[in-house]
Amino acid sequence: MKKLALFLIPVVLLLCTSGVEKDKEALKDYIAGDTILFNTTTHFEGRAVSDSGDTLPPSTFDTLNTVLWGREITSHPEPEIEIEINGDSAYVIYTGHNLGTIDLFYMLPDSSYKLLKKLLSETFEIRAIFKRLGNTDDEYRGWKLTNISGSIGQSDSVATVKIDSIRITTSTTKIDTLITDPMTIIDTANVMVFKPLEEVTITVYTNTLDAKLFLHTFILIWPYHIRIPFTNNGDGSYTGTWHVQLIPSIRFAIFDMLHWDTLYDDNYSYDFMGWLIPYIILP
Repeated sequence: MKKLALFLIPVVLLLCTSGVEKDKEALKDYIAGDTILFNTTTHFEGRAVSDSGDTLPPSTFDTLNTVLWGREITSHPEPEIEIEINGDSAYVIYTGHNLGTIDLFYMLPDSSYKLLKKLLSETFEIRAIFKRLGNTDDEYRGWKLTNISGSIGQSDSVATVKIDSIRITTSTTKIDTLITDPMTIIDTANVMVFKPLEEVTITVYTNTLDAKLFLHTFILIWPYHIRIPFTNNGDGSYTGTWHVQLIPSIRFAIFDMLHWDTLYDDNYSYDFMGWLIPYIILP
């Protein structure tokens, strides 16, 4: 009997290990198939549009008179996905990376134009909880996303700019909330709910007086991915107004902060912070 018990122990351990590995692969497949909540590779790919409002030559030659700019993502290294399974719950940390350039099209003093490319490297993190609400014969072995955080993204080399908090107020649903930690994990049923085309007023509080702030959003006509510039209030805060998309779905609101010199100094590196906040559009 003792020999039989000793024989069964490694068999049971092998079966348990095999099941856990299958669950992890199923969760990775789930994440890979989610093109909205776990896709950080396209969030900041707005078309190059003018947001400088300035067509005059610069007063000093070491400052760029940037007319157009945009990110050009050239590669997406494999994301790092940490999975910890405890019974019918799984805790996931997803870390994604983007590599490429930020392209600046600027005016020279003689009114000609030049393109400058700065290297871009940034990292994002998202946290989530999955529950097994079905059985192992179901799609993804029964795992369903139940809780998710927002996301923080930051440039990898130089990272001096910082978003401290974001206040969101709405005209129809009467939301008035201050977000101080986008990495807080919340039930997917409790994310912010907006009405289609609802007007949203956003104030972003930061650590600097002269950054550039944008909201990235998606529309159904060209250029599809656009960015909305925020107004600098002169005290480290920035305010913008946004009309929510029309089609009901779950999405991320994407807040983009760049150091002023990233856009307007030819020698300064890519210096960025981004917050992604989940929300749902419902009729």
